Amino acid sequence: MNNKLKAKDLITIGIFTALFFLVILVFAMAFSAIPLMTAFIVCFNALVGGVIYLYLRLKVQKFGAITMMSAIIGLIMCLAGHFWPCIIFGALFGLLSDFLSSRGGYKKFGWNTAGFVALILGIALDGYTPMLFFEKAFRETRLQMGMTPELIERILAVFHGPLLIAAFGGAVVFAVIGALIGNALLHKHFVKAGLL
Repeated sequence: MNNKLKAKDLITIGIFTALFFLVILVFAMAFSAIPLMTAFIVCFNALVGGVIYLYLRLKVQKFGAITMMSAIIGLIMCLAGHFWPCIIFGALFGLLSDFLSSRGGYKKFGWNTAGFVALILGIALDGYTPMLFFEKAFRETRLQMGMTPELIERILAVFHGPLLIAAFGGAVVFAVIGALIGNALLHKHFVKAGLL
């Protein structure tokens, strides 16, 4: 079996990266103006993204597929104003996700779920980086984007309180639920139809 990523694999990775980022963007736009909800956007990403992750994981059973997807998402988030550590978190947690999934040969649900949890935690750190480590820059960029000072301070307050721990815990729980939903949908609509 050839474990190198081929052109068709790269195309598949690109398509599913775009889909996953679209999920992130939709929930970010829907909840970014609600301070309390900003910490839990990643939970919704996990809930919906499970099927995208598992489908890509089954379609491209090669090391590096999720690393590439995660790093690209981190890069896009960096370009969108989330600062440079997003790229590092994306690459590192993508590598961890690939490693965990590879332990089960990319086919075992438990290992794939563990890989998805790792991916979601990386995406959470991508999203939380500006508020946790770059407060001054976060204030400046958000003011330029039209946010009010009051809203900015309320968002920062959420990310420096106990809700942040709940957000990380929720990310793990929702990633597992998202993987269960994704697994059920894949078997119902794709495996039975012979598409996987």
